[in-house]
Amino acid sequence: MKHRKLNVAALMINLTVFILTAYSVAHNFRQDIIRVPESVNGSELTDFTGIYSFRYFTTLSNAFVAIAAAIMLFFNVKNVIKDEYFFPRWVMVLKFTATSAVALTFFTVALFLSPLLASYGKSYFTLFRGNGFFFHFLIPALSVVNFIVFEKTPELPFQSTFIAILPTIAYSFVYTIMVAGFKTWPDFYSFTFGERYWVLPITITFMFALSYVISALIFFLRGKISAVK
Repeated sequence: MKHRKLNVAALMINLTVFILTAYSVAHNFRQDIIRVPESVNGSELTDFTGIYSFRYFTTLSNAFVAIAAAIMLFFNVKNVIKDEYFFPRWVMVLKFTATSAVALTFFTVALFLSPLLASYGKSYFTLFRGNGFFFHFLIPALSVVNFIVFEKTPELPFQSTFIAILPTIAYSFVYTIMVAGFKTWPDFYSFTFGERYWVLPITITFMFALSYVISALIFFLRGKISAVK
């Protein structure tokens, strides 16, 4: 019975994450879902529609966690039917990595982008409006709570915290090339602080550190907060 309750709770959250992400991504192809200043410190933040939305770590991380949630749903349903509590290690590592990525999205918005917008006279909550509420807050929050509270097995090795930052490393590599190399992307995250490209390595290094701190924090919380007595 205990296993069934855990599986049902995780199933409902994974289903909610998948539906909200599917809705939000589909909405990107219909209209502008986030309208913020055309230029913030030399960076454009308005083109968040259609295929262009997949330039953003926000969209990619949310899509990633939705895919992981969909895979988890298969095992949630299987576990409910069999009244067991089993998840393959590779699935949980995938879910951990996706959860860490989407948590980074929240903290980047909450600690960097929103204060930056506020410094330019805009509302701190600009990026938390519309679909931004789902992408930047609700989906990350649901994913983190689900992983540390309901998705408790199997235990993961500490080395998985390094795997969890691979999406950040990969995206940072692409972002640096496209912004500072080819210059085909605007610096929509304002990491160069107004085309000061020498700042980019410092900013990227900070993002690596933040990403790892987040993954390590989620790892330790999962070990401490247990829904399985």
